[in-house]
Amino acid sequence: NKKEDQPPYAIVKNGKIVLIDPTAHALMQAVNKHNCENTYLAQLDKINHFKNRITEKELDPQSVVINIIHVDARYGFEIAEMLMPGHDWQQYRDKGEEPFASGISLKEGIIEIIATFDKEAAEKLKQMKEIPVVVINYGVVEIFSV
Repeated sequence: NKKEDQPPYAIVKNGKIVLIDPTAHALMQAVNKHNCENTYLAQLDKINHFKNRITEKELDPQSVVINIIHVDARYGFEIAEMLMPGHDWQQYRDKGEEPFASGISLKEGIIEIIATFDKEAAEKLKQMKEIPVVVINYGVVEIFSV
C-alpha cells in the first residue's frame, strides 16, 4: 500500500488542525520535479561548461555528476554548503539574483546525500549511464542527463 494511496487525515500540530493528504503531496512532488526541468534548461550554459570540463580533465563520466542547486530551496543550502563550504550566497541575493551552487562532484557522494530525502531520485542517479545532472530546486531533486 503506497503512501499516496492513503486517504486524507487530520493531525493536530502546534495546537492547529492540519490536513494531511498523501495524494495531494505526491501530486505536488511530481509538479515540482517537472518544474526542475525549467531550472535545467535555464542553466544549460553552466551544464555544458561542466560537461566540457569533465572531458578536458578526462574524468570518468560514470563516477561524476554535474550539480545545479538552488541554495534557497529545501535541502539546497545544506548540500551547497557541503560542496562549497563558506561561500557567500548573499552576494547574489543582494544583486537580485537567485543563488545557485553548480559544479562537478563525485556521483557516489551525491547518491548518499539525496538518498536521505529522495530514494527514487538516488536510484535513478545510480542507474544513469550518461553524465547525470542533479537539479535541486522547489524542495525536490530531479535527475537529467547531458
